Amino acid sequence: MITIAVANLKGGVGKTTISFNLALELAKKRNIRVLAVDNDSQAHLTGAILKDPSGLTANIIEAYQGKEIKPHVVTPSLSLIGSDDKLSQITDGDIDTLFLLTESLQTLQNKNPKYDYAIIDCLPSSSFIQMAGLAAADYVLIPVKSSSFDLKAMVGFIKNVEKIKNRLNPALKILGIVINQSDGRKPVYERDLEDALRQTYGDLIFKTKINKRVDIATSPAFNKSITEYARGSLSAAEFKSFTCEVLKRIKEGQNG
Repeated sequence: MITIAVANLKGGVGKTTISFNLALELAKKRNIRVLAVDNDSQAHLTGAILKDPSGLTANIIEAYQGKEIKPHVVTPSLSLIGSDDKLSQITDGDIDTLFLLTESLQTLQNKNPKYDYAIIDCLPSSSFIQMAGLAAADYVLIPVKSSSFDLKAMVGFIKNVEKIKNRLNPALKILGIVINQSDGRKPVYERDLEDALRQTYGDLIFKTKINKRVDIATSPAFNKSITEYARGSLSAAEFKSFTCEVLKRIKEGQNG
């Protein structure tokens, strides 16, 4: 199972939108089974996937309590470990607690059905819960908006990723940085920031950019990915392209 944590220090960069659409888009592909993991007490990913979150049968709090989890089956190719506000009770803990999510996901892989990908939607802060998500991941995917405040937060987050890699999870790699929610209202300003990003981080920046549109914001309310909600739209085309880039980068990393 390849585990991807979607994370940043700053909220409002669209990490849940990325997690939701990436998980559903991967699950549409032949012979791929996906586990979506909501590692955020706001539980936005859970609400996007389930029409009735009160029926959730697998809560991530159980992993942090050392209990065995049986994922909530959404479709034959998509399962969910959801969340709710009980996760906010886990503010810190000892080193054992930090690795309980890792161990829970490893245990799942020793059972049937096995998953090909796990997508972890992480809490947007430098918190114990976010560290646990990064400790459990093979890759971290970083959404960022084209604003100076968001770029500063991203720089700080990348430093945190390096610390976690050095101290907790030597296998952790940055899968890439995706420019998200680009709204085009300040085209020169946004272009300059994007150019600076690409010059600084080079190939870490995904070629595909996700633009801000109403259909992307609306589709989770109908529990549909953007490629289901607005087939043929520019937003759907962007997420298809982005998913292909994700798979290509993982394949190149495995072959390299």
